[in-house]
Amino acid sequence: MGPRHKRALYGIALALWASGALWLLFHYFLRVPGDFGDAAHPLETWWLRLHGLMAFAALVAIGSVLPIHARRAWQLKKNRRSGLAMKSWLLWLALTGYALYYFLSEANEAWLPLAHWIAGLALPLAGLLHVRLGRRRIA
Repeated sequence: MGPRHKRALYGIALALWASGALWLLFHYFLRVPGDFGDAAHPLETWWLRLHGLMAFAALVAIGSVLPIHARRAWQLKKNRRSGLAMKSWLLWLALTGYALYYFLSEANEAWLPLAHWIAGLALPLAGLLHVRLGRRRIA
């Protein structure tokens, strides 16, 4: 990947992660007093909207990585395990995010959000590991 492509990918990833983490922070820890008890902070909705927007941008960014970066690495047999792990991780996040938006119900509300949040909060560690393993194999 070229430097501009990397910057765009990392910028989108950072905005996606930060907006999700900020939504969690505002949703669970920064509630405001309302007429009938604690209420959602006014910024909570905006963090979630930004997170949804960044999710779309991330899907485009991931799609831009697959035809060149991922295909080339696969053909050269480099970083396959961590690459497959990243693809699986990102697919899990996309599917659970989609399910949270369209299929959240009493039947899955106990585990589905948690499955998405844990994977999302840990994603930077997985990404860092993938990059480090790739650089080590290049050197």
